[in-house]
Amino acid sequence: MRLILIFCWLVLAFSSSCQSDQCSNAANVSDISVEVEIIQLEDKIFSASSPSAIQEALQPHKQYLRRFANLTGTPQDSLFYQEYFRITQDPHVDTLYQQTKATFSNIESLKTDFEQAFRHIKYYYPNFQPPKIYTTFTGLGSLGDDILVSDSIIVISLDFFVGDGARFRPKVHDYMLTRYQPEYIVPSAIMLMSDKFNRTDQADNSLLAEMIYYGKSYYFMQQVMPCLSDTLIAGYNAEDMQVVGENTQMIWSHFIDNELLYETSHMVKPRYVGERPNVLEINTKIPGRIGRWLGWQIVQDFSEKTNQALPEVMKAEDARKIFIQAKYRP
Repeated sequence: MRLILIFCWLVLAFSSSCQSDQCSNAANVSDISVEVEIIQLEDKIFSASSPSAIQEALQPHKQYLRRFANLTGTPQDSLFYQEYFRITQDPHVDTLYQQTKATFSNIESLKTDFEQAFRHIKYYYPNFQPPKIYTTFTGLGSLGDDILVSDSIIVISLDFFVGDGARFRPKVHDYMLTRYQPEYIVPSAIMLMSDKFNRTDQADNSLLAEMIYYGKSYYFMQQVMPCLSDTLIAGYNAEDMQVVGENTQMIWSHFIDNELLYETSHMVKPRYVGERPNVLEINTKIPGRIGRWLGWQIVQDFSEKTNQALPEVMKAEDARKIFIQAKYRP
């Protein structure tokens, strides 16, 4: 027992040290202020006594209705409100709603995390204007996605992110459920936001180009959320991270030996960057999306070797040039 406790202490100490080192390299954003507004719609929706009451509660939020609910202001919109009301009257859905309320009884941590990320984005992109943030409830996708991000709004369906204790979980593969936890909300939103800044060569259909694209999105998260753990950036659990860390050279050798970097086949590329529980072509223990993780390592080396700040890294379009200048060697 004592050995186990010592081991656990060492792991925690090492993790804290790594996180402290990451935070110590963060940009100084103490003089940057941003205004973060989170509008909670879930309670308004569930307290409504009729479809028309839901419509009345949501009417002031035009951007939410237009972008998230895809409503156009026509009589057909009434079907949306009727379905929403029907869902709120389902006792099974109400159970999930009550669990959602309990999990997110205080959203101050969400607000703080978004604020910190937005301050860092504004540090690198002074013209950045924070989007308005909505939280909502969709019955696990019956009436919307888990997260929507646009220039002007972010919408978060909180019921997706209740976590392991939820009576009902999102209808995804088990290996993906680890990313439907409260701590993944802000990182997931920020990764989606990175697309606005991520320049790519649309004519390059290579696996390397996709790896670099995802690598830049991970790098964006790393820079604007500098205290974020690598597991939350990569979407891997601790065991996956250990496997990847211990087998990086073998993984890289597989890519090189099989000449995968410039592969353009739509049958081959998803095996390495798509959602899968593991990459059987390499080893049953290697987690899916390993190409994204490799892309992140390459982009980090590119930034260090060329001494380029985040905006320059995100603007770099030529995946082959990034790879060459990174001189990545695991």
